[in-house]
Amino acid sequence: MNRTLLASLLFGLIAFACLVPAISPQPADAFPTPAIVSKSWDLEFTYSNPRPIAVKGLDGRMHWYWYLPYKVINRTGQDRMFVPEFTIATDEGDIVTAGRGVPSNVFDAIAERLNNPLLESPARIVGQIRQGQDSVKEGVAIWPAFDADITRLSIFVGGLSGETQLVDVPGQESPALTSKTLMIDYDYPGRPADPQDQPVVAAGKRWVMR
Repeated sequence: MNRTLLASLLFGLIAFACLVPAISPQPADAFPTPAIVSKSWDLEFTYSNPRPIAVKGLDGRMHWYWYLPYKVINRTGQDRMFVPEFTIATDEGDIVTAGRGVPSNVFDAIAERLNNPLLESPARIVGQIRQGQDSVKEGVAIWPAFDADITRLSIFVGGLSGETQLVDVPGQESPALTSKTLMIDYDYPGRPADPQDQPVVAAGKRWVMR
């Protein structure tokens, strides 16, 4: 059994047990779906495609990272608590939580590149988001570049909605609580030597319960 197949199988078992359906990117019908007409609030979320950046580490070597700039506006009618969570899943079985294993100087390098005085670090952006355009929050999700050659990934964005749903899980007596989550798909065609040469092609987005 090769490394890729073994990683995918192991992740599949863990994801099923924890009701985390974010294995390799899958079609919409692989996930529970939100209500057609939601009775809860949703924050307005816009974003740019992922971009690569190389930053020198403590070991003196350059390390590659990906980052996704985004904006959030609260038009829900009242102030909300904003706690974003970004999870990245690839077709090679990789699962990464944005920010994990990312040194603070990576955000500094991204902030310098974007030259955006409104940009907040992943730690500072957590908190109350007031209503209206004037209270927009601008942030960035960051994760280390993957070692494996990938051709597709999905980014799951949590913390944008108050909608939840209880879902029955085979083998569990009690249903599991899921939250409305934005799923963004990307294709990564080709296998360039460096991430800076990697094409990134948007492949759709949808709301799922996760």
